[in-house]
Parts: sequence; C-alpha cells; structure tokens
Amino acid sequence: MARLSVNPLGRQTMLNPNFPVVAGEYALTPEWTLTLPGEFSRRFEDQDLVIWRPGITLWIAVWGNDEQETPDQRLSDIVDGIDVGAFDLVTEREGEICRFRYRLNEEATDRRVAPFYCFAVGNSGHVQLAIYFDAEGDLTVAEMLWRSLRENPAP
Repeated sequence: MARLSVNPLGRQTMLNPNFPVVAGEYALTPEWTLTLPGEFSRRFEDQDLVIWRPGITLWIAVWGNDEQETPDQRLSDIVDGIDVGAFDLVTEREGEICRFRYRLNEEATDRRVAPFYCFAVGNSGHVQLAIYFDAEGDLTVAEMLWRSLRENPAP
C-alpha cells in the first residue's frame, strides 16, 4: 500500500511503498548532510542516490577531494564546465561552503520544467544535485534543498 505524505506546499502525495522512506536531516555520507522537507522515497541508481516523491526528484552525487583542491578551485572547474545555454546562474558563499546553481532548458517527454542543477563545495569535496520538478512553484523547494546541504565537521 502506498504511503500518504504531505509535501512542503501542503499537497498530499503518495510515496512508493517498495522503497525506504527518508525525511528531515539525512546523511548523504559521513561528510555531507541534506535536510528534506517532508518524506521522500529513496533508491540508488547508476551509482547515484535518488530521492523523490511525486512532482520532485533529486539525483545526487557526492565527490571527494582527492586532488586536495580548495573549494574555490573546484567551484571554478564546475562553473567552467556548464552548458552555454544555462540560465539563472547564482553563486553563494556560506562560511567554508561555496554554492553554485543554474537551470537549463532540456527536451523532456514529461511535464517537468527546466531542471535545477546545483552544487555545494566544501573542504572534503562537493555534492552535485540535479533536481527535476513538475511545477515552477517548486523552485522554492529546490532552492531550499540546495541551501540545506551541510558539510559535517571533520572528526
């Protein structure tokens, strides 16, 4: 039986009963934490973490810092590699974390709007998120998810 959940915009959604449910502060790795607004289903696919519920899907990859680069160096490499069609580019800094996000119009066979691609870069590495959503009003949820990424203190 599907599990009923209420999303941050007050809409009821049904979660997939075949996958674990995650909510609140969620440890992506020992180094990184993401805060989820409500309940989501969780799975792993193609070595990425996928967290979703009807209307919004996050594809998450966490990268280490094997080259011992500074956050600014890694952020520069990320920015240099984005598509020329990217729009709504934003860079923010919060303490040691550098954040970057953009959107990109892509062809899709479903109802989704332009995806929200974002990064949080810290000393231990960085988190890369691709957030897909069906309604432009969910952009605020995508922004909240991006800004909720936290690098945990080194032990």
